[in-house]
Amino acid sequence: MKNLKFIFIPVLCLVMISCNLPSDVTEEETPTNSLPAITETHTAVPVPSATILPTLIPTPLVPIAWPLDKGVNCRFGPGEGWVVIGALLVGQTATIQGKNDDSSWWYVKTQNDPGTPCWVAAFVTQTAGNGSGLPVIPVPKAKVTDVSVKLDPKEISLPGCFGPVQPIEIKGTIAVNGPVKVEWHFEIESEGSQPGHSTNFNTADSKNVEGDSFSPSPAEGTFWVRLVIDKPDEKYGEGKYKILCP
Repeated sequence: MKNLKFIFIPVLCLVMISCNLPSDVTEEETPTNSLPAITETHTAVPVPSATILPTLIPTPLVPIAWPLDKGVNCRFGPGEGWVVIGALLVGQTATIQGKNDDSSWWYVKTQNDPGTPCWVAAFVTQTAGNGSGLPVIPVPKAKVTDVSVKLDPKEISLPGCFGPVQPIEIKGTIAVNGPVKVEWHFEIESEGSQPGHSTNFNTADSKNVEGDSFSPSPAEGTFWVRLVIDKPDEKYGEGKYKILCP
């Protein structure tokens, strides 16, 4: 019995040792005390959106004007009574050189004819630039722009240059570029001057005038008749008549 005890104890030890031997598992064991993996997170920084800046219109060094919605007339003087000598068209600008005394008209140079300044109305234009220093431009003096003479008849046949001569009627036309009073008279080469007259123009216009009909001297030849402007400027128009003595 004592011998069995000694045999049992070593066998029991072998069994216990075999239970603690490693198994044939080839997988790596995951340590139970390992720390959890840390996952980095990136905070997205928003990209600033582009800011649309307002369009800046540079202030012109010289004040300019342009039409509101359609082309406008450019006149010889500051007012609708003056003749049109140019135009300011849509899409064009004109440099402002001056103004009238109440700033209701601008004295400008247009792109089409910069060598001939003219006047445009302020109420039909827009402007840009500093106009505080613009000079006041004096109103121009209206002038007679055209004078013509018409004679009836222009040719007279007078056999042998004897007998009474058919009377000749004198008519004329005066054109002006603005409001003005015109003083005038007719002058006949063979007869001398006729009485003076005056005609008022409230606007740029042309008007017909008449002189006294006359019977010329019975002399063969060609003679002139003039419509002479005395004021506002000296100018004349001329017509001619002919007397034939067959």
